[in-house]
Amino acid sequence: MLESDEPAILLGKDTAANPGEHLPHALAACLTTAMVYHAAARGIQIYELESTVEGDIDLHGFLDLDRKIRKGFEGIRVHFKIKADVPDEQLQEVAQLAPCYSAVFDSLVNGVPVSVAAEGM
Repeated sequence: MLESDEPAILLGKDTAANPGEHLPHALAACLTTAMVYHAAARGIQIYELESTVEGDIDLHGFLDLDRKIRKGFEGIRVHFKIKADVPDEQLQEVAQLAPCYSAVFDSLVNGVPVSVAAEGM
């Protein structure tokens, strides 16, 4: 089960990450997994990997305070620190394995149809 909450300012209790925090975490996890898997398949050993994710979001859109502002992220940046068995100049090539094979990255960048429905309980 994946728990989710909101901070008090958004009427939550801040007991878990909110959906806007889960999304960049899912992206970082999928990018990391894709990079490590495909690097290993190429015989590249990754010894340590650290990812940093930052996102820009203006809550005026989500709160319906300004309809001209997007409700979601305006941009997301991912940065990796990698310790691998390749020269430093090849680290960028290793890092580019991540977006090439990440399903979450592909879904975010290229979009995916989503349907929403409800039924009684």
